[in-house]
Amino acid sequence: MEPLNTIIQTLETMVDAHTRLLDLAKGKRNLLVEGNIQGLQSQIHREALCVDEIQKLEQIRKQKVQEYMEQKGITDDSQTLEELIKLQQDNTYKAKLTNAAKQLRRLIQEISQLNESNQQLIQTSLSFIQYSIGMFARKEPAIGYGPNAKNRYTSMLDAKI
Repeated sequence: MEPLNTIIQTLETMVDAHTRLLDLAKGKRNLLVEGNIQGLQSQIHREALCVDEIQKLEQIRKQKVQEYMEQKGITDDSQTLEELIKLQQDNTYKAKLTNAAKQLRRLIQEISQLNESNQQLIQTSLSFIQYSIGMFARKEPAIGYGPNAKNRYTSMLDAKI
């Protein structure tokens, strides 16, 4: 059962990586609220490294599951965790795989919800910034000729200096 132990170990490592990613997303939320841009850049870099690690682990998981399925004589392209769990007759392995699957689903759902919340927070911040710029940048009449010249206005931000 060595390939199965490797799969379980890979899944446990994936759970750890997703837990770190969740913690980073929570930290990113705090940085967004504080408006700490430098900290946010650093946090995003750490998130990217964590996502890269998760992608590599997923490739390893797929490869190991495929190898295990081939050993069992199953050549189906389905390499899902659910299919692997269904094949298990040993309750210990079945329980470990089921537990890892539940943890991964829960973590991915939490990360997704937190990312949606962070995205809404960013959108709100951008809307506020656009509103603030509109308030502070007063409109000045544009210099022009012709009948439509008095209807044209330009912002100080649009002017060439």
